[in-house]
Amino acid sequence: MNRRRLLGLMGALPFVPALRPETSLPIVESGTARAAVIAPPAAQAAADELVSYIERATGVRLPRTASPGLTPIHVGSPGPDPAVPGLIRGLDPDGFVIRLYRDTVTVVGPSATGTANGVREFLERYAGVRWLMPGPDGDDVPALATLRVPLVQVREQPAFAQHSLSPLRDARYPLQQQWAQRNRMQGVTTEPIAFHHNLHSLFPVERYGQTHPEYYPGGRPPAPGKLTGWQPAFSVPGTIDAAVTGILEYFAANPAARSFSLGVNDGEGFAEADPVPAYYAWVNEVVRRVLVHHPGKDFGLLAYRRLETPPAFPLHPHVVPFLTQDRYAWVDPAVQEAGHALTERWLAVCSRLGFYDYLYGAPYLLPRMFSRRYAETIRYAKAKGVVAHYAELYPNWGEGPKPWITAKLLWNADADVDRLHREWCERAVGTAAADDLSAYFGLWERFWAERVPGSAWFLPEATYQTFNLPQYLDLVEESDLTRSRALLDSVVSRTATPAQRARATIMRRAFEFYEASALSYPRPVDAPDGQAAALALLQHGVDTFQRRLDLAARRQALIKEFATDPVLVLQMNPGSYPNLTWTGWNPGEYWTLVDHLRVHEPVGGPVTDRARALAADHPYAALILRGVSAVSLVANPSFEAGLAPWELLDRSNGTRAISRPPGEAVLRVTGHGWGGPSQVIDIDPGLARLTAVHRTPSGTSASVQLALDLLEQNGTPIPNSSVRSPVIALDPSGTWTPLRLDCEIPSTARGKEVGRVRLIFLVDSATDVTVDFDDVTLRTMAKPPAGQGGYAGGPSVEVAASSTV
Repeated sequence: MNRRRLLGLMGALPFVPALRPETSLPIVESGTARAAVIAPPAAQAAADELVSYIERATGVRLPRTASPGLTPIHVGSPGPDPAVPGLIRGLDPDGFVIRLYRDTVTVVGPSATGTANGVREFLERYAGVRWLMPGPDGDDVPALATLRVPLVQVREQPAFAQHSLSPLRDARYPLQQQWAQRNRMQGVTTEPIAFHHNLHSLFPVERYGQTHPEYYPGGRPPAPGKLTGWQPAFSVPGTIDAAVTGILEYFAANPAARSFSLGVNDGEGFAEADPVPAYYAWVNEVVRRVLVHHPGKDFGLLAYRRLETPPAFPLHPHVVPFLTQDRYAWVDPAVQEAGHALTERWLAVCSRLGFYDYLYGAPYLLPRMFSRRYAETIRYAKAKGVVAHYAELYPNWGEGPKPWITAKLLWNADADVDRLHREWCERAVGTAAADDLSAYFGLWERFWAERVPGSAWFLPEATYQTFNLPQYLDLVEESDLTRSRALLDSVVSRTATPAQRARATIMRRAFEFYEASALSYPRPVDAPDGQAAALALLQHGVDTFQRRLDLAARRQALIKEFATDPVLVLQMNPGSYPNLTWTGWNPGEYWTLVDHLRVHEPVGGPVTDRARALAADHPYAALILRGVSAVSLVANPSFEAGLAPWELLDRSNGTRAISRPPGEAVLRVTGHGWGGPSQVIDIDPGLARLTAVHRTPSGTSASVQLALDLLEQNGTPIPNSSVRSPVIALDPSGTWTPLRLDCEIPSTARGKEVGRVRLIFLVDSATDVTVDFDDVTLRTMAKPPAGQGGYAGGPSVEVAASSTV
């Protein structure tokens, strides 16, 4: 089976090194143009880029018309060289040839993109240009007195015929898109295979909702305009006819389209208990019927979440699955072994396979460095014949070389990652500062390689790590931050040019955000083991309170500053996620002290007395005293009065169900899938603690998240606004085990005032389980107004910029 084929193209060719032959052709000598750039209309943009960067390097602008005595550089055409047409025949459209023939130079590819890539290779190889990060400060262009091209033929094409990074593949961020193109990444218009979420386009409710409700799960069409959380009923034969009709209409309207996406909608909402056989059989039949009319078209799809398991039968050769996994997790050898096994199972049933990955970047609150580990993943993919690679990068340019190294490896999977890392650091800040910059990124690469795997935050079996939860910050030590700041200060001081200093300053500004995030983050605290520990915890809270508020305010200010910075902009804005916003108050510390007073000093005592003494000058201490009288807001918390007002979350899936078993005052969750019990509660925004206990039988394999979905006062859900705990593996001991979520409920979310929450236990299990919950409490405490040591109502949550699969 030819696993390298994608649109009939081969993998990357060996890299041809720049040799030093005896002869070469002059381009610029002693401040004089010795060459002219000749290009047909289709290659004018590539030719302009070549002329522009040669002028930046040498100060000499090459003419655009041939003239006696000037070396012709043919951009985008073979020129007089008879060998070039044969050399570009069979190349990937993104590939190119650079060839000297007699006294001419040819830079050309099979497509306009290939020619542009050839120009960029020419500039990198012979003029030393590097595009390190977006914007004018991101270019590194050495000053040259002479530019000559040796008599060496270069013929290259990418390691993966499809290779792109989101969101740099489109024009939302023009400078960042330009950076990606100059580093040879594809864009929306040059990707050969469509594969994103798309089934909603074939089953618009406006077309089929009334006439064919059976096309939708349970015969219930989604609301008009709802594109997520549902799939067509693959086991209903009519959906095949409808899909074929829709695809034929698409190709009639878009005859130049090379592919069509059969990617499922985001979310789940399957009609079938096991969607794998139904979906992939459906895909095979749809593709077979469409190819009768449009032979040669291809069909990408997402092997995503419940569809990550391959079917037991082969897929049609024109189907290209993109297997979705956060392969950072392959830092764990067991996870890597399982990932390799799953990849090879897919390769056994499909002709072509793509990797879909999550390399973020934003919205992580630290430099998420793992380029050395990821180089192994890319080499593995190339060796196994994976033909496509797509990643959600959402770059955070405080991660320095990570995006650049990723782009280089996706072009040449065999490149030396250590050499690339060193080159980027030296070109970015100069040789004198490079060691300290390399040490800074090395510190964080070790953090993600050594501390994070095995932590409670790390999810070895998840499609992607929980980027919207910050518990990895629990692992940061203050010495990490101190060392990082010292290294970056040294980097800035050792730079030798304005451009180097500008790039170093960008990375130091990004670090200010990381540092403020880590230092203001509300870390969980253990209950004090006695009076002395409680007094120490109270004093620590008072002593650090204002500093944490100031740092939290600083991180929010930096998010807003970065939003208008073309380089530092956080394209997945941490401010859009409730769990990644905080004011500096620590709800866990606060409620731990309150509970100590409630349990150990119900009528007063030394800790209470100390809080009273501090309360006049410290609103933090005053609020602790107020919290002692806070009551739980949960109705029917122990299920003595039946089940109401508890109800099953309406977006639960699988066979998930809830009940109150006869004769037992507990809330029971049964079945498989995702979701669970919920209750809507009127709330005052502020500091919150949600607690419960759970019991599961021995052998149970399931997890739970405690969640508070944010609602307007009238009960309208505020989209994508949910405060959640980390995913918690349920304890299968059969004994009652505590659960807890400490959080801040913001006063506004996405411009809407928060007036209620929906309390939810989100149980997730692949098999049928039984989980009991009891003794649920939710207490809240409004913080003092601004100017009295707090921010009334908590942080606001801004609009997200995420396109996560």
